[in-house]
Amino acid sequence: MKLTHLLISSLILGTSVAQAQAETKPVLTKNKVDSADQKLIDQAIGKIYPALVRIHVVMEQPKGGRMQKGGGSGSGTIIHPDGYVLTNHHVAGNGTRVWVRLSNKVKVDATVVGTDPQTDLCILKLNMDQIPKDMKPLPVGHFGDFKTLEVGDSVLAMGSPAGVSQSVTLGVVANLEMITPSSMGALKQAGESVGDVVRWIGHDAVIYFGNSGGPLVNLKGEIIGINEIGLGSLGGAIPADIAKYVTNELIKHGKVSRSWIGLYPQPLLLSSKIKNGVLAGTVIDGSPAAKAGIKAGDVITHIDGVAVTATAREHLPIYNRIVLGSPVGKEITVKYLRDGKTSTTKVKTIERSNAKGKDIALTNWGMTARDLTTRSALTRKRDDTNGVLISSISKTGSAASAKPALTVGDLIVSIAGKKTDNLTNLLKTSKDLLGDKVEHEAVVEFERKGELLATVVKIGHKPNQNNSTAAERAWVGVNTQVLTKDLAKALDLAGKKGVRVTRVHTGSQAEKSGIKKGDILLKMDGTTIQATHQRDARVFDTMIREYPSDESIEFNLMRDGKPLKLKVDLEPAPKGAAEFRKYTNETLEVTFRELSKANASEAELGKGILVESLESAGWASLAGLKGGDIVISANGKPITKLQDLETQLTASEKNKSDYIVLFVKRGKFSRFIEMHPVWSAK
Repeated sequence: MKLTHLLISSLILGTSVAQAQAETKPVLTKNKVDSADQKLIDQAIGKIYPALVRIHVVMEQPKGGRMQKGGGSGSGTIIHPDGYVLTNHHVAGNGTRVWVRLSNKVKVDATVVGTDPQTDLCILKLNMDQIPKDMKPLPVGHFGDFKTLEVGDSVLAMGSPAGVSQSVTLGVVANLEMITPSSMGALKQAGESVGDVVRWIGHDAVIYFGNSGGPLVNLKGEIIGINEIGLGSLGGAIPADIAKYVTNELIKHGKVSRSWIGLYPQPLLLSSKIKNGVLAGTVIDGSPAAKAGIKAGDVITHIDGVAVTATAREHLPIYNRIVLGSPVGKEITVKYLRDGKTSTTKVKTIERSNAKGKDIALTNWGMTARDLTTRSALTRKRDDTNGVLISSISKTGSAASAKPALTVGDLIVSIAGKKTDNLTNLLKTSKDLLGDKVEHEAVVEFERKGELLATVVKIGHKPNQNNSTAAERAWVGVNTQVLTKDLAKALDLAGKKGVRVTRVHTGSQAEKSGIKKGDILLKMDGTTIQATHQRDARVFDTMIREYPSDESIEFNLMRDGKPLKLKVDLEPAPKGAAEFRKYTNETLEVTFRELSKANASEAELGKGILVESLESAGWASLAGLKGGDIVISANGKPITKLQDLETQLTASEKNKSDYIVLFVKRGKFSRFIEMHPVWSAK
């Protein structure tokens, strides 16, 4: 699957692409294993390899007031002759279009049968009408017994690293209860913490972007894990016992039903005198646990007679599986300690809802939104799931144009006096209000941080593009030079047209998308960049300006002689330096202004306020402040905008402070500047 999805925050793989490429090498070499082991390896590969598939997905995510599409790829295994394929949720769970390449490279369409973000597993169904006759019955992989796995066992990681054809690497089991370090935070999928129930099989078989969803196989040719993450030098696979259970549930029901009591556990504190039990870290107001009288700080010792203990984070998934695996609606007995006394209570479980609802685009509102779920409602301290939660906003749509404007996180509760319990209500009300009209003004009530606010929204309103943000000059965040004929020839790109990237602005969308200095941009959304002479220097910028500033562009480019495609979100062109407000402190004899993204050298300096100029022999100059310095803090207070700095210096002057301490960034270095001025008597 694509890099941003396999890396699932920076904790997955944890290496740069260059490092990962350097580490990706064949490991099934004859001198690594003896002949007996090689025979077992060959037999294991023969059992699973034919069932491997490479998965391609088109996904949608809410952004900028619309559901934006993106592509990805990953790995999977056919696990049933009827065409069911097991993979990761983060590979295909949000897929709106899915297709696979079988081991013989035949392309077959697929649909999502069910997905489970809690374990990051997903089941696809192949279109059996597209399966060649000579592949029926389909080859399938079978689950092995995870409980027989031991540290040191040889394992094979199979899949499609980097989107290439199906591949195999060899390693050993390094850890049977691997979790993410606390410093890296939880691994989240659709709002769910995968580590709540999964302890990964750690192994050193090389995996790479695209191995996600592929099987981890023992030397019997059995699936004993599903590869999901990389952590340091280790890969991490979801154990087969979890994968087998989830697979059966998804095939039968399309989802996994779990119990929920609203208690979030943590290990016993090191300072605690209690040595057995699980600490109740959070108890959600209004949840079954809260209603049963359990409080944060209680130590849970038994669940329905089963003793539970967590003295380390590795133990928590075991506790969670006991609670989540209880039948929905069952009254379970919970024994706990509070203030040294043992108590018992009954907790009636409820079905664990999704962490969040499904986002949809509301074109007439210029936003995306979703329904509340039971859990998301409780975390917002609501007694019900009524309302529609805004998940993204267009800069120029009706929602953003309202006064006050609606924003991400607002909960719409009524429109034109009619309660808005869910998206279905909102869509119907919008349709009724609009009728045959192009737009309609309506009073909208919404909740924001505990307040019930009201605004007027012109449903269906289309802004004047001449004055809208969408019409602002678009910016991609790079400087370029023309790929002249001579330069193209020297770079072995004779006959190619385009531009060469000479600078990537810090913090720009181009940088975030992975564009680098030296890249040769050849096409934009399939259109050739017609630049071959120095007189074509403005061709690239002109093409960019034809796009609205909230659109995105897919570039075809060359990097180190290899073709590559990258998608870059555009943004409004930053203001030039002359457009920013300045502040001059007469006593210190220094002038400051905000940073300009348009000036690449300033943009690379990051956040803070620029020292634009200062008088020689002034207080600031004498203290060592220099033009081009970036002020990060003043007197220990962070400086993010010009007003922050002005406030601090004005207060210092008013109080006749002996010293003013600025923390500044200067190129790659930082330093403290201590000014010791003599203030005027005014």
